[in-house]
Amino acid sequence: MWLLFVSAFVLFATVGVALSRDGLVGSSSPAATAVKAAHLLFLATSLGATIWAILVGGLVMFLHLPRHTMGRLRGKVFPVCFALNAACTAVSAAAFAWLRHPWEEATADERRQLALLIATVGFDLANLLLFTPRTLKVMQERHIVERGLGIGNQGSLDGWRSNARASMSDASLAAANKRFRAAHIPSAVALLASISGLATHSWYLAGKLAL
Repeated sequence: MWLLFVSAFVLFATVGVALSRDGLVGSSSPAATAVKAAHLLFLATSLGATIWAILVGGLVMFLHLPRHTMGRLRGKVFPVCFALNAACTAVSAAAFAWLRHPWEEATADERRQLALLIATVGFDLANLLLFTPRTLKVMQERHIVERGLGIGNQGSLDGWRSNARASMSDASLAAANKRFRAAHIPSAVALLASISGLATHSWYLAGKLAL
């Protein structure tokens, strides 16, 4: 919960900084360098956590854990990852806004980048507060149906295949699968939007590097 308060505070700070008329730090001062480092560090943390915990970790769980164990573990890991991402991206957005003072002189591209970072925070918060809780609730309901059919203790891939076969003849499982898809799709879309936002801003920063 404290991550939500941090995210909200930083977002309000970002808006306040963006609307102020005076720069907070000079572009070449030690303070500016520290803010640049914070911007890069928190952006990298958010993108790295998403790639490792959601994509790599999610795939490893799917390949090596029993179906229901995988679901329960994802239910613990993913919300923490979304909270971390929201907080880190919010800090990165605030740092980016500070570095673009006075905001009236910022280019259209810089304004779009800040809007992109704020939108990315919004996608992570939507996943954390709306989509993921609903998905986990429906997943648990589906687990109950699957256990009644003897599904869930085998590997995730075999469990998925067993689910697909059983749903062809069991109406309750077919309905549970339909509810799960309806809940999971918005969560997956929000996750992809968040990754896209982070990757796009990373591409923008890469274009600014002189190597």
